[in-house]
Amino acid sequence: MHKFTIFSDAQAFLDRTLDDLAKDETRNNLVLGLALRLREDLHAYTEQDPLMAVVSDDHGKNSAMAIMTPPFPMIVQSEPVDPDALETLANGLLSNGWQLPGVNGEAEASDVFIQIWRKKTGQEARLLMTLRAYELRKVEELDYPPGKMRVADENDAQTAMEMLNAMRNELIAQPGSATTLESALRNIRQRRTFFWVVDGEVASITIANRPQIKGICISGVYTPPEFRRKGYARALVAEVSKEMLSRGFELTNLFTDLSNPTSNKIYQEVGYRPICDYHQYSFG
Repeated sequence: MHKFTIFSDAQAFLDRTLDDLAKDETRNNLVLGLALRLREDLHAYTEQDPLMAVVSDDHGKNSAMAIMTPPFPMIVQSEPVDPDALETLANGLLSNGWQLPGVNGEAEASDVFIQIWRKKTGQEARLLMTLRAYELRKVEELDYPPGKMRVADENDAQTAMEMLNAMRNELIAQPGSATTLESALRNIRQRRTFFWVVDGEVASITIANRPQIKGICISGVYTPPEFRRKGYARALVAEVSKEMLSRGFELTNLFTDLSNPTSNKIYQEVGYRPICDYHQYSFG
């Protein structure tokens, strides 16, 4: 017998789940990183209230959990995968009137939940992306291209916004809001936006976000077309990973799209090691 619980407070959700999530930060970095950010600001990602839910067994042990910040997909977690708990999760969501734009999560848990949801709702799901979660604890020695890393400052907010939105426009399947000057400035003020600069020109960008307990995620890696195939992104990710480790994080993590063999190759050259795969589905 499983119990379904919805949380309106991120701290209460973390009080219930943190011990489980912290056992493998990279495997759980979406649920963990989102919950920690929502603890700071419940509407950090959207004006809509987020979903935070846990399914526990008769002994109070967590068997499944979910977090969602609409319009982004719901992140589902169940380790080890418990189909009964995932069915209880689906029943609880439906009885509370939740609509899902999509589902993301570690591959097996995501796949099982999708089958349950489809049977209960009749909604057809499409596999949108297969992602791989990587973890780094030490940066490998690399040959670097011309240029150097620079930490962005407030005068760079417009450039950062435009580059991150250019990346978003290329990834047209991804939901969510465009980067604004305000959100670009927020990350810059935390000294977590970085450029690779060549002869005074910004050739690549990346950001560090979603800090966890011991780690932080590297994302937003983008190189404009005219600067590609020169090694700038690889060099920037390597230097940003070093920078995060020097700031006291024990590890960094990131996601890659498995349909992009180039990114998977270059991040492993930097020192990233595969941890698990995620399956992201969309409905309709």
